[in-house]
Amino acid sequence: MFQSGLAAHAGASMTFSGALEPFGRTLLAADDPRPLHDMQALLRPEVLDALLLKVYGPTLMASHLPVLVSQWSKYYFMQLIPPVVAADLLGDGQWPLALDQVSLALDERGLPAGIRFGSGVRAPSESPEPFAGLLDDNLQPFIDALAAYGGVARRVLWSNAGDYLETCLGQLRLLTEVPLDAGYGLLEAEHRPDGRGNPLFKAVSYVGEPPRRQRRNCCLSYQVEWVGRCEHCPLA
Repeated sequence: MFQSGLAAHAGASMTFSGALEPFGRTLLAADDPRPLHDMQALLRPEVLDALLLKVYGPTLMASHLPVLVSQWSKYYFMQLIPPVVAADLLGDGQWPLALDQVSLALDERGLPAGIRFGSGVRAPSESPEPFAGLLDDNLQPFIDALAAYGGVARRVLWSNAGDYLETCLGQLRLLTEVPLDAGYGLLEAEHRPDGRGNPLFKAVSYVGEPPRRQRRNCCLSYQVEWVGRCEHCPLA
């Protein structure tokens, strides 16, 4: 059964209401008129070239491509992670998350501005790990593609995803009494159940007194002056 604030509708679609409404804001309604772009197509090098050139311009494209790729990935994670995490933790609706089942709307600059999942239902995972589908079907191939394209370390992109996941868990903790142990456990486990290293391990820590939120890996934004240093930067 869905918890209060989460409602199932036809197929695998879902709406968020009440206090949970912000977690569904990135989901595109069926009648949304904006053009949709297949996620796999968007990750082709020639398409990424055109997108990032439009967003950031030729000078930065030539000199700071890893930074640009890191920043663009954040916008994708902002569309993907809130509804998926909320639905997985608070309900039983599971969208198909493979990249060929995900489409994006882009704003006028070329930044992700809305997401739609396929109409099917995600096959039950054989893994006992929470969010295994999110990691294996979506984040892993997405991050692999961007890392290969932009020459950016995978740990940077995983840190971007983990940063936003931890933020969402913190917001959910204020809105629901449903246990969030599965979400926080994902960030605390050094290894996945099958023995693989967990790329989201300790993505965010709280250090010092009073505690200061700190990412495990830098997102590289400090390298571009007008972007500036992230407030949770781990660099001194």
